[in-house]
Amino acid sequence: AWGLIDSWGQVFSGLNSRRCITAGLINGTGYDVQIKSTKLVEGGSPCYSIPSKEFNAEQGILKPGGCVLFFGWGVVPNLLQPGNVVMTIETNACEVDLSIRTNSSGAKAGYHVGFLEKSVTEWWAKYWLLVRKVS
Repeated sequence: AWGLIDSWGQVFSGLNSRRCITAGLINGTGYDVQIKSTKLVEGGSPCYSIPSKEFNAEQGILKPGGCVLFFGWGVVPNLLQPGNVVMTIETNACEVDLSIRTNSSGAKAGYHVGFLEKSVTEWWAKYWLLVRKVS
């Protein structure tokens, strides 16, 4: 995740600067987690995913112990638009809203979602989330 953000910052700098966000979702439930949707609510790109081998992209199923890294970026800021990036991730276990400025997560019944990392600057944000089953 850090390599992705670092490379992004080197390529898109100066007058071509763009904000970016990366979010890693780790399945610590011991069960399959279905990723229903991921999207950039605000930004200049689709929401890209870099999955581990435990992810079945056709069905959106993340097997136990697997993780998926999500990445997106904003448009070049100007006087009319700040170039914000807002990402949403919805699974059968939780719903997460992430941006450079704010973050929120809501676990569904029987699950717990927690942040392992929240690293945020004015130009990028990096989050790691762990989804667990409530015992």
